[in-house]
Amino acid sequence: MKWLVLIFMAFWAVPAVAQDKPREYAEPAHVQEEPEPFRDPGRTLPYLAYTLGQLHYLAFACEGEDNQQWRDQMIALLRLEAPVSGVRRSRLIEAFNDGYQVEQQTRTRCGAEAEAQRRQLAQRGAQMSQAMLNEVLD
Repeated sequence: MKWLVLIFMAFWAVPAVAQDKPREYAEPAHVQEEPEPFRDPGRTLPYLAYTLGQLHYLAFACEGEDNQQWRDQMIALLRLEAPVSGVRRSRLIEAFNDGYQVEQQTRTRCGAEAEAQRRQLAQRGAQMSQAMLNEVLD
């Protein structure tokens, strides 16, 4: 539960947004929002890692190599949710890397559009974190 609070606070503190989603977390391009998003913890955690990867690329590309905030959040998430090697840890790392690579392939420049995407990603991450926190607290 401690990691949920950390991730939730990180998403509310910094702006961001999403574009493409990796393999099994993908939804059709025409779908904007699910009726009850992020209800499956088995999918939400990798999707959160994917979102962190997207945010990491945007921060890295637009703010410079020194910005490691989202990578550090991913490391904290791994430390708490998958501290030892295994399928879960590998899946989270793969999702983070997928998010980074998708942003790298689609984002050609920084500016207002990238900033809007970052805000949207942060909002999505906050929603996922809140949904997971609610599951723990219920």
